[in-house]
Amino acid sequence: MEKENPYRQSIFNPPGRSGLLGRVFYFAVYRAMLRYLGPLHRPGALYRSVGILILSGMGVLLFIAGTPADFYRVYATDGYDQPSEIYAIGPDGKYMAISEFLPPGETRRVIYLEDQPDGGDPFDLKVVRSFIATEDNNFTRHPGVDPLGIARAMLVNIQAMNVKEGASTITQQVARLRFLSRDRHIIRKMREAFLALLIEMRHSKSEIMEIYLNTVPLGHGTNGIEAAARFYFDKSYRELDWGEAAVLSAMTTSPSTYSPLKKPEQSRRKVGVVLNRLVQNGDITVREAEEQFRSLTEHFYATLNRSPNDSSFQQRLNLHPYATEYVKAQLPSEFRGRVLMRGGLRIYTTINHQHQQAAEEEMIPHLRRETRRRHRSPFTRFEIFEDDLGPAVRMQELIFPMAPIRRRMTRAERDFFLEFEREFQAESELLNYLSGGTNLSKAYEYLRSTGSRIAEEEQTVEGALISLRPESGAITAVIGGSGFEPRNQLIRVDARRQAGSAFKPLVYSSAIENTGRSDSADFVLTAATLIDDSPVLYVNRDLSEYSPENYSRSYEGLIRLRRGLTLSKNAVAVRTYKNVGPDYINHTVEDLLHLSERSRGQRELPREASVALGSFDVSPLEMARAYATFASNGREVHPYVISHITDAHGRILLDNRPELERRERRQILSPGGAEIITSLLMDVVRQGTGRAAGLPGRSVAGKTGTTNRNNNAWFVGYTPELVTALYIGYDNPRSLGAGATGGGLAAPVWGRYMYKALLGEPANPFRFPGSDVVRVEICEQTGMLPGPGCSNTMVELFLPGTQPTEVNAELEGGSSNEPPPVIKRTDDVFAEDDLGF
Repeated sequence: MEKENPYRQSIFNPPGRSGLLGRVFYFAVYRAMLRYLGPLHRPGALYRSVGILILSGMGVLLFIAGTPADFYRVYATDGYDQPSEIYAIGPDGKYMAISEFLPPGETRRVIYLEDQPDGGDPFDLKVVRSFIATEDNNFTRHPGVDPLGIARAMLVNIQAMNVKEGASTITQQVARLRFLSRDRHIIRKMREAFLALLIEMRHSKSEIMEIYLNTVPLGHGTNGIEAAARFYFDKSYRELDWGEAAVLSAMTTSPSTYSPLKKPEQSRRKVGVVLNRLVQNGDITVREAEEQFRSLTEHFYATLNRSPNDSSFQQRLNLHPYATEYVKAQLPSEFRGRVLMRGGLRIYTTINHQHQQAAEEEMIPHLRRETRRRHRSPFTRFEIFEDDLGPAVRMQELIFPMAPIRRRMTRAERDFFLEFEREFQAESELLNYLSGGTNLSKAYEYLRSTGSRIAEEEQTVEGALISLRPESGAITAVIGGSGFEPRNQLIRVDARRQAGSAFKPLVYSSAIENTGRSDSADFVLTAATLIDDSPVLYVNRDLSEYSPENYSRSYEGLIRLRRGLTLSKNAVAVRTYKNVGPDYINHTVEDLLHLSERSRGQRELPREASVALGSFDVSPLEMARAYATFASNGREVHPYVISHITDAHGRILLDNRPELERRERRQILSPGGAEIITSLLMDVVRQGTGRAAGLPGRSVAGKTGTTNRNNNAWFVGYTPELVTALYIGYDNPRSLGAGATGGGLAAPVWGRYMYKALLGEPANPFRFPGSDVVRVEICEQTGMLPGPGCSNTMVELFLPGTQPTEVNAELEGGSSNEPPPVIKRTDDVFAEDDLGF
């Protein structure tokens, strides 16, 4: 009979005086030990006991290190941060990416390992094999934590008495990159291991490798192998050879220490280590490794043709900065901040790449050019001459027998002279003193003493442009200045300023619509109404005088409204507003500008005649929206720029398209009223102040605008396909100079932009379905039906019931039963109170 083991008795049999809980506990532990270890006297039981204790301790520590939130974080996230992208409509009508959003200092190009062109195994890629050899040889075999790797690292570090080798698997690195900091302490390492186990349960090996290769930092602001491959070698990660792949994988432990740009020697040594590991793993032969290392070493600087201070931030996708920032400003709050920077959003917009590119090509150089024109520096005249006439003059010198025309100083010579004077001012003073020459330093001091005046003159000419489709309201292009700056990229797009005569069509269209459709109006305004174009004088309540003048300072007497708008006569606009009255004008103008009911109390249109001359501050978008109403048959337009938003997997998060299709569009003007104002504005472009905005073969309507003292120059116009509002002016109110008008400054760039933007689109005529206008031949002199003495006639457009029905015989010295409709000059000055203000 076997003798009972006293060790077992003393350890696992509780004393007789033990309580029930103690007896149960000891019995449970004893039975568990017997089940998993067997009798303790058997061989290997002690080692198994130690192993169980270690694993149990690790389990307890992992339980302490882990948190319930870790389960949610691992299972609720997609694995890695993805850049959000903004898409515009490309030349082929399909969406194209124009910009991306990433946290500051990062650049990333997302790759998908499973999407290989040849359908091959992604683990056969050279760059993947290189990272596995460098970081985790057992990646495909361990469950997230590599016990053998930990033991090996411990032995190496103990022998070296230093941390020479890490034991983190690629999965653990993913856990650290995604969820943890880089601090080195035991709790963080335990959480890293715990998260690695969860990640292995959540993702496949291919997915884990994809996450790693998309997030690993590789120096100079690059995150992920695609961004790094593009930055260092200007090729895709699939195209890397073994040596190039080794350069990238060598940087994982410390991108700054092993940067091939900043520390090429350290990088080369580490590349040799990586190639050696690839040989040990059987991925390449010794000969291949030697050839790769030799080739990389011989052409190291040629292959990596970059400055050590270069950053991948310069490679971020941002084709159209103004459009990008405008879209960003329109995003709902739930799609901003971290979600925008890391959420992989796909933001599909109405921005048209062709329109935006045309706007940048025309608007920005035009503004910079106008800035140079207005500088009074003597150098500027030569720069403008060179820009304008330099090529033509050189061509003439070659063709005709003429003496060469020499400029006094080129831009490069000017820059060199000023820089030389700044750097060697003291030396030049001494040289001038010794030689008795001209003291250039005194001239330099004079220039510096007048710095405040020069600084004022060097304020840049700025401006804004915005385009939209009149039928849908889709915004297709936006520009906010002469050069993109993060501080003020949108201030000019949103800023309100006086629009000058570009505001007149809003007043005229409202007056024609409301008096022509009203049974109670005392006076009916038509495009043929005669209005007295002569000086007008106001006496304000404070007894001060206000006398708006025509820009040309010339007056024509009685002229038709159509001609008054074509030539932008201020006296005609003021008398129209005075005689029709704000009751028939203001409300419709507010609807055209879409002033909401909530804001009308704050931005109510003043009841004063200066409104007719554009004294009310408006933004470019508000003006574009008002003119779009003219182009869209009198219906209101709802501008928008975001079509829909999806996540990285294509799931729709926001879709504005159904709402836009369902949204009702109020009829602000009748189709007939819209057709009449469009006809008037077409004359402005054909034969008036807007001739520079004409587009060959296209129907164009628009109006120039010039504010007091030439502070702002506007042109707002449209074709059947596109509406564009554009203004030019200084940020701080200041005159652009004599001759800086809407027709001379804004209309030309508007025309060039629209020509490029609409290139390739069919040219359509204006159409106004449902228009009830009546076309009547009238006498140009009187606006009435032509009589025997009428020398010139034309066809005019009228709302039903407002057309003339009688012949006016004043030209023949006879009489008529119906006098011509006329707004005459008043003999007495009138105060604002006379208008009911």
